[in-house]
Amino acid sequence: MKPLPATFAALACVFFGLPSCSVMDYTDPRPKNHAADPKAVVPQDFLFSRYQPLNTWLDQPVRVQIMDVPLMSVFDHQTLRGLQYSWVKPPNSNPLVFIDKLAMTRRQLLWALAHDHQLHMTPAFGPRGEVIAIEIRSRSVDLPDQ
Repeated sequence: MKPLPATFAALACVFFGLPSCSVMDYTDPRPKNHAADPKAVVPQDFLFSRYQPLNTWLDQPVRVQIMDVPLMSVFDHQTLRGLQYSWVKPPNSNPLVFIDKLAMTRRQLLWALAHDHQLHMTPAFGPRGEVIAIEIRSRSVDLPDQ
């Protein structure tokens, strides 16, 4: 017995159409560990270094959950551990930082902090060319008393 063309077409639609309508994703459920915004603009010279271990560490995507942490303490957060940070010129105020991203690179995170809070960050190098710290200078301007 030969199937009718209409029946065959209907079965094909059901067979091929239903999986594409599914709201469940049965592929690998783990996060893809890509930066939350891979097109985020970070200047090429931001924390520029020819020291490859620093670049590898800075460009590694990480989960960022910084909730109501004072700016002066944010560099002690587990996401940014692995480097020393040195305040050369602290900011005038110590606002709370709130960043919650599934994944972003440490370079993107440091750029966001620098950009949002008017900070200038520079790597400080040791005698063998290794990075010993990130120096942080506030660019905020002192306002005269009113």
